[in-house]
Amino acid sequence: MSTSTKPSAPDPDVVTDPLTEAVRAIDTTALDCIQVNAAVLAHAAHGPAAHLELGGRLRFAPRFGEGGSLPTVEQTPTDQIAWMGGPLGLVLEARRPLTEGRALLDLLPADGSPLYIVGDAWNMPWLPYHGHQHMDHSVLLRAADGGAHVEAVDAYDNETPYGRAEPVVCAYDRSKAAALFDGSSVLPVTVRSAPPVQRPVSETLAENAEDAELLLAGDSPERYAAAFRDHPDQQEACAALLLETWLLNRSRRLHAAWAAHHAPGSTLAHTARDQAAAWDDLAGQCYLAARRVQRGRPVPPQIHPSLVELLRADARYAVEAAAGTGPGDTMPHEPTEVRRTVVETVADVLDAAPEAVAATDDLSRLDGYASFQMVETVERLEDSYGVEFAPGDLEPAVLRRVDGLVDLVLRTTAGTEVTHP
Repeated sequence: MSTSTKPSAPDPDVVTDPLTEAVRAIDTTALDCIQVNAAVLAHAAHGPAAHLELGGRLRFAPRFGEGGSLPTVEQTPTDQIAWMGGPLGLVLEARRPLTEGRALLDLLPADGSPLYIVGDAWNMPWLPYHGHQHMDHSVLLRAADGGAHVEAVDAYDNETPYGRAEPVVCAYDRSKAAALFDGSSVLPVTVRSAPPVQRPVSETLAENAEDAELLLAGDSPERYAAAFRDHPDQQEACAALLLETWLLNRSRRLHAAWAAHHAPGSTLAHTARDQAAAWDDLAGQCYLAARRVQRGRPVPPQIHPSLVELLRADARYAVEAAAGTGPGDTMPHEPTEVRRTVVETVADVLDAAPEAVAATDDLSRLDGYASFQMVETVERLEDSYGVEFAPGDLEPAVLRRVDGLVDLVLRTTAGTEVTHP
């Protein structure tokens, strides 16, 4: 017996579960199927935005195969697990792979805390891939009802050829849960919380620029695109390229979210957002190309040059960001731009719509905007502009108004009073 539900909006009178609350809170569409459930654990352990640290590094490191196999930017689950722990503030310890469901369930902590696993999506009935496609996929398992039942928490969100995968919490009796994982290899990963590795934004940008300079000096984008363009089986090539651009698109969206969190309103954030939008467009073109080729039509010729140009545009952005187009150096100081930065910062702190923040005269009327959120907003604005506000300026009447915060930024950075647009 099993039940499956989508995580719904929390009832204010009910104690919320940290995992399902995290599933609701994070943008799961910016994460791949290995990252997404580790991100849920990070949110539950360290709060909102903890998972965004996965997006700081802007990578393009394809593995070129041999014997005509196509290149891929996809990392192995083992490599991802080894790297994710530090940025997320988690200790992820991969255990020996198992092929027996009962042995896997014996690893579930008795206190109901989760076990992160990577298994075969083919065997996971809550996914549209079930019975259709073999692929590595993560999920969180935990004991419920004293061990009589097992819950599977999966935040994955994606439109697939077999239907939509949506975040779910599924409950199975223990024998049914064990049967799901019999006969195929499952990698169990024990989890415990640790302090997140706090890296300065400038350090991350410098590493991105170092990688980007190597890319710009070589021909890896051209070789990568040519491998798909020149492959003898264009149905296979287009299907593979669709997955590649899907992965690159999600990684760029996550990077844009990271940049917006650390430097809201900055040139860094705006350029990262534009690059992510361009990747979204290319992924859509590759989807259409794959469909056309399946019907015997030619591959649209623009997708391979567009892929090369986007990869090189990513690299140019990374070099420029490290050279000074980051949060401290090019933050706009025009009133309109500062207002946008303030609105985006408050919206990010509250996880609210920027439109709702911009339309509010008194921010304290917004749900959750109290003393802690005021302090968080002030600290983020100080970090974004590289300043420290005078203690005497931090009056409640100032901190409760967008215009007050805009004036505070402008006075501190430029020493001027302005008329608001």
